[in-house]
Amino acid sequence: MALTTLQSINAEIKQLEAQKKLVEKRDGEVPKALAVLQKFAKVLSPAQRRQVAKLIGETHDDKPARAPKAAPASRKGRKLGKVAPKYRLPTGETWAGRGLTPKAFAGWAKSAEGKAWAQANPGSKFPPASGATKAPAKATKKVAKAAKKATGKAVKKPAKKMAKNAGKKAVRKA
Repeated sequence: MALTTLQSINAEIKQLEAQKKLVEKRDGEVPKALAVLQKFAKVLSPAQRRQVAKLIGETHDDKPARAPKAAPASRKGRKLGKVAPKYRLPTGETWAGRGLTPKAFAGWAKSAEGKAWAQANPGSKFPPASGATKAPAKATKKVAKAAKKATGKAVKKPAKKMAKNAGKKAVRKA
């Protein structure tokens, strides 16, 4: 019986020695592999870097090594630069045209005075802050159409446009 146990122990020793050689061989190659991984760590994704760090046994921050960002300022309380008023009511109140329409402007638009002004100035929301009123092109076309409907006649074009159109017609006929 002693002979079989001695043989089994010797077989186990040989097996352990073979494992030891494999471990030594692997341990000799591990630093080379780690050096390659560290060399190419820049092309690895953050998840892959964490995995490599875990295998190596290093502690790896989950966050990138960037400078910490300042906390974003609350937009509610931030100060914006002053903007020149775009609209001015006859009462003297002004509005820059940004954000919600102030109650004073909404109320004025619903009043008789506001409605009369809106009819006289189609295409404009409120009276401009500066004294100059510039009617947009669309608004002038609307006024011309309304005048045409009211009178039943076409609104005359300026002389320049008529001369220009006459020249085009002459070229087409030739």
